[in-house]
Amino acid sequence: MIPIHPQEFEVCHSIPGRLRVKLPSTLRCETHFRHLEKWLSRKGSLQRVEVRRSTGSVILVYDPEEMQPHTLMDLLGQGLNWQAINSPQNGPQRAYPESSQEGRHGNAPRTWAGHLLNVVALTAFMGYIFIKRVLLKSPISQRPASAVGIAATLGSISMLRRTLADLRQRKGGGLFPFLTAACGFAILSGQALTALEIIWVLSVGMLLEEYVADRARRSIRDILEVSPDNTLVLADGVEVKTPVAQVKVGDQLVIRSGKKIPVDGLVVRGEAVVDEALITGRWQPELRKPDHWVYAGTVVRQGTLFLRAEKLGDQTYLRRIIRLVETSLASRSETERKADLLAIRLMRFGMAATLGTLVLTRDLARSLAVMLVMSCPCATVLAASTAITAAIASAARRQILVKGGLHLEQASIVDVICFDKTGTVTTDVPKVIEIRPRAPRQDPSQILELAATAESKDNHPIAKALVDSARRQGVVPSGDITCKVFLGQGIRAKRGSETILVGSGPFFDREGVNRSYFRQRAQTHMEAGHTVLYVARNGKLQGLIAVSSDVRSGSEAVLECLRKEHATRLCLISSDTEPVVRTFSEMLGFDDYEANLLPEQKAQYIEDLETRGHRVLMIGDGVNDALALSKATVGVAMGAGGSEAAVEACDIALLGTDLKGLVILRQLSRQTLQVIEQNFWIANLTNIIGVFLGLSGWAPLLASGALHMGHTLGILANSSRLINWKPRSWVRN
Repeated sequence: MIPIHPQEFEVCHSIPGRLRVKLPSTLRCETHFRHLEKWLSRKGSLQRVEVRRSTGSVILVYDPEEMQPHTLMDLLGQGLNWQAINSPQNGPQRAYPESSQEGRHGNAPRTWAGHLLNVVALTAFMGYIFIKRVLLKSPISQRPASAVGIAATLGSISMLRRTLADLRQRKGGGLFPFLTAACGFAILSGQALTALEIIWVLSVGMLLEEYVADRARRSIRDILEVSPDNTLVLADGVEVKTPVAQVKVGDQLVIRSGKKIPVDGLVVRGEAVVDEALITGRWQPELRKPDHWVYAGTVVRQGTLFLRAEKLGDQTYLRRIIRLVETSLASRSETERKADLLAIRLMRFGMAATLGTLVLTRDLARSLAVMLVMSCPCATVLAASTAITAAIASAARRQILVKGGLHLEQASIVDVICFDKTGTVTTDVPKVIEIRPRAPRQDPSQILELAATAESKDNHPIAKALVDSARRQGVVPSGDITCKVFLGQGIRAKRGSETILVGSGPFFDREGVNRSYFRQRAQTHMEAGHTVLYVARNGKLQGLIAVSSDVRSGSEAVLECLRKEHATRLCLISSDTEPVVRTFSEMLGFDDYEANLLPEQKAQYIEDLETRGHRVLMIGDGVNDALALSKATVGVAMGAGGSEAAVEACDIALLGTDLKGLVILRQLSRQTLQVIEQNFWIANLTNIIGVFLGLSGWAPLLASGALHMGHTLGILANSSRLINWKPRSWVRN
């Protein structure tokens, strides 16, 4: 055995308290996943372990005060080496591909084209049998060596492969081993046509399921995949029309008005107004100029850009988002797991009913008719999986990325919704409303220059407000700086011999800077709902900056909608001061609020709510609130368009900045659960009817197969309604 070293793991995302690691492709198999999950779950130092088989990654939630990421990497290595030694499996293991959609009915992935070809061949042969037997009244030989016997044997090969895969994973009591045995028995006993009908019905059911999944994937790609076929590449000063597939990193592209940008890149020359609604959800185009980043799939509405290609093809942000959504289609929700369990129980009941029918009637045809209805629980499995798949596609059309059916289901059953204030309830970029120097004769622009210089490398909305205010006033941040950000508190920057501090009152108190000069002025601003920042240089207070955040348009209506949707408690949490948070809470009618919370305190607040039995949905900006999002039942990142860190940190991402997406998400979740319940009723009622008809002999085998396909089609049609689902009119308006 070759030892597994921590260096072989790829760290995909890391924040204090949460680590996501991708395993090497050689280790992505069911046995490794199962043993690793058991190993890690026994470690009391870990708070939560989640293994995502579809992506080959492991998520570890831990106490950052007790453990460090390098310790977790060593623990992973120990776990994999331990299970490799103790694994009862000696043969090669089946690896999970990085982004594939596992077949819902088995373990071997099958493509849509493969399913279609199989069904077409079987249908053609069944048509030949129908013409010969029914229309021409000719006898059909069903011996194992006959044409029907050979066709049934060939048709059962794929089912035999799945059976072997199930047996390797100790699933001998599953659907495919049972059906393979039944078909083998039917062929050997001279009932090859019966075996062929079973294989045909099962293949049609699997094709229909794959059709819904494929339709969902195509729906997502139709919305997101908008890269042009050709673009203009600047070569030796000449614009050359070039296929996008031939563009290389570092090539300089020319994008004019009305053209789509085919790559992620950096603007090196020119200015243009770019429509980024596909990425950010904002309807208003953005001005892009040198040193600005642009994304594939966005459209230049006016102007010309010269940009350097940085990320191509599958590495562009848009393609990665598509891959993320497609991966989420393979993640199974709690309802899907329950459906699988119910299907297994129904199948076992069907086996008993089949054997009972055979004993009572001694009629193999009747017994197989009962088996075909009860022991092929395709409809029961599809009841949840097809609805979840269609709903995820529907959400993607509205720029809501759901990372798995579990999160979609939970979105409608949470009873507490926590909102971060800055950038979520308020607008993305606040406004600077006052700059007051400490010295009466000091120029306010000097205070702004210090603040903008310190904040120039930060992406927080307040940092952007300071930098934008400086640019509008012609103040240019100067000098190279090194800085340390204290999340939710402030920033310490070094510029040459200068140390610049910008931050909140508690931050300045901790740094030992006296701010009493502005006590009265700061109190006035905070009571008005403004955020107060202090600026210091080399330990001496320089000035005060007041920042105002406007309430995001439509926030009041969204909160009212959520109350109609029976969210029992709405909470506002923020790192801002108590007077500011209280003002916003009273203005918008929140049920509760918490102020002065650092990122880890926000996470602790969420954990405390869940400890008391609440199911919590947390919505924030996805970066500064990443830890709190990871602790919530459902973590929603607001305005995550263009930010891979935000998409990574959350369970659900709203690419746009409209809070209405949260209401739409909860309505879609509730509608999905209703459709699943309807599907279960369709499946179970038709199963009962089918058993009664098969047992009484009123439904021949082919009629039982038609009934099986009929209720499967009914479930698929019902689930497909979710793809074109629309929210209620009062939400759209």
